[in-house]
Parts: sequence; structure tokens; C-alpha cells
Amino acid sequence: MNSRLVRFLVGAWLPILLIWLWWTLSADSTNPYWPPLEQIWQRFLELWVFEQVPIHVLPSLRNLFIGLAIGVSAGILIGAHIGLSNLAARFIIPVVDFIRSIPSIALIPIFIVFFGLEGEMRIAVIAFATCFPVLLATNQGVRSTDPTLLDTVRALRFSPFQILWKVRLPAAGPQVFSGIQLSVLIGFIVMIGSEILGAGFGIGAFAKITADSFLIVDAWTSTILMGLLGYVIYLIFRAVERFVLRWYYAANKLEM
Repeated sequence: MNSRLVRFLVGAWLPILLIWLWWTLSADSTNPYWPPLEQIWQRFLELWVFEQVPIHVLPSLRNLFIGLAIGVSAGILIGAHIGLSNLAARFIIPVVDFIRSIPSIALIPIFIVFFGLEGEMRIAVIAFATCFPVLLATNQGVRSTDPTLLDTVRALRFSPFQILWKVRLPAAGPQVFSGIQLSVLIGFIVMIGSEILGAGFGIGAFAKITADSFLIVDAWTSTILMGLLGYVIYLIFRAVERFVLRWYYAANKLEM
């Protein structure tokens, strides 16, 4: 049997079991807050294939990916600078530790004051929240570069920029992608939270509007959509990670 299929079946048994239990136990439910899963799924197909996608899904994904691109880029640039400079680390790391200790969701009202309730606010808060995990991971990865490797490339007269671009950042790749993975999770949560507060469009706004209007089945569909989107985004991230770090996974297979 194909090894990928085996891995899929091993990983999928629990979600499949939970869905089956939910479908079975809710089949005869008359509780308005716990409708049958069959009813939720039928409504899901009516709303999200593909009537509401341009209205709510695309704006959410646009804000998420733009915010992620800004936050990850800033995190790598600042993290690399801190990793190369002990002086910069002494001044910046304490500030970073203080700011990242504040829940990103709690900062949304402050971003509303500066950016209003438009898409720029959601992009800004996502970029801000996703910057710090990547920054810290990049800093740690750059600092942990093998000293022997650095001595070798210096002996080959690599410039500081070449050492950073061709040696330090590739070596820090696994740690950087660990930070990006955490940033994707945080960005998705912040995206939903920012849409709940005052947005007219987006998945979070749809969830809040339907819940406030007691459209319980519609609210359940938004919850399922969030779960499916989060999983698809995770799969895309894993595919990109394995492509960019194919040398790393190949080396690990050889070592094994």
C-alpha cells in the first residue's frame, strides 16, 4: 500500500470517527443550538459553494495573506539584524518580549483608533501579530549557525551579505519556518477576531452576524468553514516548507 495513503489513514481516523459520532448523535436533535450535522452540511453547501465566497472568504484571505507577507518579511529582516548584532539584541529583545506578552486580540481596539474599521486595520494587526514569532525564530536560527561553517566561508572570503544570504539564513531555515507556522496560526486567529469587531464582510463578521441574528445553522457553517480553511492553509504551508527545505528533509532521510 502507498506509504502516503497509510500516513493519511493513520492521521485521519480520529477526525473521521468524530464526524461520524457528531452526524449520528445529532441526527434526531431538536435542540435549536445543536442542529443535525446533515442539516448544517446542506446549508454549508448552499452558502459556501460558492455563493458567499466572494463576499466573505476572499476578503478574509486577502487580509490574511497580505498581513502575513508583511509580518513574516519584517520578522525575518529584524530577526536577522538582531541575530548579527549583540548590541541590537540588548535593546530590541526586551521590547519584543514585552509587546508579545500582550494578546494580539487585545490590541485590535488600538489599531481601530489608528486605522479605522476598513481592511487596512485588519492587515495591520495581522502583520503586527505575525511578526514576532518569525523575528524570534530568525534571531535564534542566525545565532546558532555552525561556527565551523562560518570560519570556512570567511576563509573563502565571503562578504558579510553573502554569509547572511547564502549561509546563515539557509541554515536557520527550519527554525524560521517553525516561527512562520506559529505566525500562520496566530494570523488566522487575529483575522477572525478583527472581523468580529465592526466588519461588514469576512468570515468572522458572518459568524457574528448570524449568531446575533440567531441563525444557528448558518453560524455553525461558518465554524466548519473556519476549520476547513485553517486545515487547507496548513497543508499549503507544509507543501511550501517541504519545497523550500527539501535539502533539509533529504539530509534527515539520509541520516535516518
